[in-house]
Amino acid sequence: MLLTKGLMLSEENVTNLEYIQKQIAIIISFLAFVLLLLLGISDIILGMSPVIVWVKIGLSFPFIIAYYLVSKYGKVQLAVNILLVLAHVVICFNFLYNDGNDGPTIYAFFLLLVISSLLIQGWLKVAWFIGSLSMFFLLFLAETKGYIEVVHYYDGPENQFIDHAITIMWISMFVFTVLHFFIKSYQNQSQLLNKIKQRQEESLEEVKMLNDQKNKLIALLSHDLKNPIGMLHTTLGLVDKDAFEPGEMEQILRNLKGQSFHLNKVLNNTLSWVMTELEDTPIQLHQISLKELTQEMSEMMLVQAKEKNQSIETSIEGDDRNISLEINEIKIILKNLLDNAIKFSPVNSTINLDLRIIEEKLSWKVCNKGVTITKAEQKELFSFRARTSYGTKKEKGTGVGLPLCKRIADKINFDLQYSSSGEGHNCFKLSKKLS
Repeated sequence: MLLTKGLMLSEENVTNLEYIQKQIAIIISFLAFVLLLLLGISDIILGMSPVIVWVKIGLSFPFIIAYYLVSKYGKVQLAVNILLVLAHVVICFNFLYNDGNDGPTIYAFFLLLVISSLLIQGWLKVAWFIGSLSMFFLLFLAETKGYIEVVHYYDGPENQFIDHAITIMWISMFVFTVLHFFIKSYQNQSQLLNKIKQRQEESLEEVKMLNDQKNKLIALLSHDLKNPIGMLHTTLGLVDKDAFEPGEMEQILRNLKGQSFHLNKVLNNTLSWVMTELEDTPIQLHQISLKELTQEMSEMMLVQAKEKNQSIETSIEGDDRNISLEINEIKIILKNLLDNAIKFSPVNSTINLDLRIIEEKLSWKVCNKGVTITKAEQKELFSFRARTSYGTKKEKGTGVGLPLCKRIADKINFDLQYSSSGEGHNCFKLSKKLS
């Protein structure tokens, strides 16, 4: 429990090597404490020098103290360097009082090289590497030259084998455990980094989706306002050039008032939809008379139709009903369908807006006379891509209105479909099952 607790990496520290080294330092401090105690006990059983026994047992306690201090206060590099100094002191005593080169001291040197390589940072890593090897070679050389006296306790090969085997076993377990937890730490790090990367990719995809949505909403707003604003601009330009007779000015002003009134309605409807999409709020339902809604749309678009001497005929089949509907969204769709009908219908033509109300189904149909849309074009009719088109009086279209209408219709569970009659009429039908 003490060992695994330090390896629970948070995302906050997952990319911090110092944090991982701190956890490993805590583990090594605890394991070194246990290792020195076990080696001391093993030396007692094997009858080794009391000096080396008490050195190992005595110096095990600084390691458990380091475990506590590093856990609570950090200072990993300072603590590890101090512990490495103490460990080399233990090794020196072990070399002198445990058969020198014939003893198991070489394994302890290898262990210190592993620890310093894992935990020491900067130039001190190289210093400890060179220092540890130099210390071992000096002790080895001093023994062979007779400069130092080594205490021998082995009675024979069997006793030497037991001491080496026990030391190899404890140190191997120590190295295995430390490397296991170090690798486990990096595995956890890799997994968390992959999760972070995945979340970043998801966030980028969401940002991209929101950006696409923003562009579509801006396109919708521009599309819906283009024609009404263009009409106002043209009318005001004619007024500025005194193109009208004095008796016509009153009619022009009434038309301007009607245009501004309907433009305000278009703006409010479209902005309401845009804000609903951007804020991801539920769509508002409003109680309304289907007949009144249909007549309102006809009157709203009549101002634009009159510019081409067109008329809008409204027919209603079935009894009027007051029901809750997504009014803003429906108005946007019907406005765009009527706008297209006006744009692509000949001058002096009639546009039909039909409302059909039956018990289980509601539908609006907008039909206009014009060039029949080919089957190839029908396949791309509701695909969101910019394509320039021109009406019967060279009114420029962007091709984004129908795709946006389709998207809105799908969101409010309405069906938007195109059909053509054999008499050269293009029809768009907006419908929904009420049951």
